[in-house]
Amino acid sequence: MKQVIVITGASSGFGALTARALARAGNIVYASMRETKGRNVPQATAVRSYATEYSVDLHPLELDVSSPESVDAGIASIISECGRLDVVIHNAGHMPH
Repeated sequence: MKQVIVITGASSGFGALTARALARAGNIVYASMRETKGRNVPQATAVRSYATEYSVDLHPLELDVSSPESVDAGIASIISECGRLDVVIHNAGHMPH
């Protein structure tokens, strides 16, 4: 059975690599990142392009781990689309304000 997975901090580095590997393994993966309509447009586009090229269930997701409202909205959208969330991989870095 496919697992529904969200990975925080998946715009680059280990998060992006893990999202791709888990999607290639047959899972439904949400690669979350901040500012998918701002500075991370190229990264969100790369996620969509990878999903199309490799025919995998990989989706960019707007989610800022420093904002409870953003986290709630992101998780709610996954549950709305898939009916569940099985795995959370918290990879995002945190910077003190």
